[in-house]
Amino acid sequence: MTDSHSSHTSLVQSQKKLVITMILVSLVLTAKFIGAYTTKSLALFSDSWHLATDLASLMISWWGIRSSLRPASAKYSYGYCRYSVFTALINNISLILISVYIFYQAVLRYYHPVEIKPNGMILISVFGLLINLVIIRNLGSHSKNANVKSVFLHFMGDALSDLGVLIGGVIILLTGQHGIDTVLSAALACLILKNAISMCHECIKILLEAVPKDISIEAVRQTLKEVQGIVDVKDIHVWSLSMETLAMTAHICITEANMELYESTIHKVQHILKDQFGIEHSAIQIEKLPCSSCYHSKPDHGFGCNLCIDCMPDKNIVPFSAQTKG
Repeated sequence: MTDSHSSHTSLVQSQKKLVITMILVSLVLTAKFIGAYTTKSLALFSDSWHLATDLASLMISWWGIRSSLRPASAKYSYGYCRYSVFTALINNISLILISVYIFYQAVLRYYHPVEIKPNGMILISVFGLLINLVIIRNLGSHSKNANVKSVFLHFMGDALSDLGVLIGGVIILLTGQHGIDTVLSAALACLILKNAISMCHECIKILLEAVPKDISIEAVRQTLKEVQGIVDVKDIHVWSLSMETLAMTAHICITEANMELYESTIHKVQHILKDQFGIEHSAIQIEKLPCSSCYHSKPDHGFGCNLCIDCMPDKNIVPFSAQTKG
C-alpha cells in the first residue's frame, strides 16, 4: 500500500514538473519564432520547429503519465499505457517530416543565400540556453520516471542546439560568413532526424511486443532456476506495455505439487522479477511437468506453437486427430 501511494505521489510530482516545463518551452518557442522571422536565420527557424515538436512531446508525456494513473477496466484490461506509445509514434513521424523539410530549406538557402542578422541570433539563443538550463534543473531532481527522464535528456540536447546557434551567431558577427547558418540548420535537421528515427523504432518495438532491449529471456530463465524447488522455466514472454511498464508470463516447473509450495514459489519469483529485472506485472503458471498444461504439449496437437520460443514446430509430425482418422 505504501509503495502504491509513493508511486502515485511520484507520478503526480512528475506531472507538475512537466507542466512547468511546458510553460517555459512556450515562452522560448514564441521568442524563437519571432526571432527567426526578424533575423531570417534558418538555424533559428529549424530550432523553433524542433522546439514546437518538443512541446508536443511534453504534452504527450504529460498525457501519458496522466493516463497511467487511470485504472484498468473490463474493456482495457492492461490499462491505457499503449495510448501514449501510439501518440509518441505519430509525434516522431511528424518530427521526421519536419526535419526533412528543414534540410530541404537548407539546400535552397545554400543556393540562394540570405543576409542574416547575427545580433538577434545571439540574443535569442542566449535566452533559449538560459531557459533550457532552468528546465534541466527542474527535471534533473526527479528523473526516475521514464517520461521525465526522456524529456530531461531531450532538453540536454536542446541546450546544446542553443549553444550551436549562439556560436554560429558569433561567427557570423565576427567573420560575416552567413553560410554557417545553413550548415548549422542542416546539422540540426540531421540531429532531429536521428533522434526521431530512434524513437520511432522504440515505439514500434513496444507496439509489436518485442522483448525490451535490456532484458535477456535466457538470463531470466537461469535466474529463476536458481530458486529452490524450480526445475525449469518454459514459454517465457516478456514485453513492454509502455516505456516504463514491463509484463511477463511464464510456465514454471517445480519438484512437488502442493499449494503451500505454489504460493511461496510465486512470491519469490515475483520479487526476483521486480528487483532484478524491473518487471512489475507477471502471470506465473506453476506445474509439476514442464508446460504440462500448454495446448501444444498434448499428443493431439503435435504441430507445435509459433508463440512459444521453446516449441519448434516439426513439419514431420502428424496431428493426433489425423492419426485417429487414418
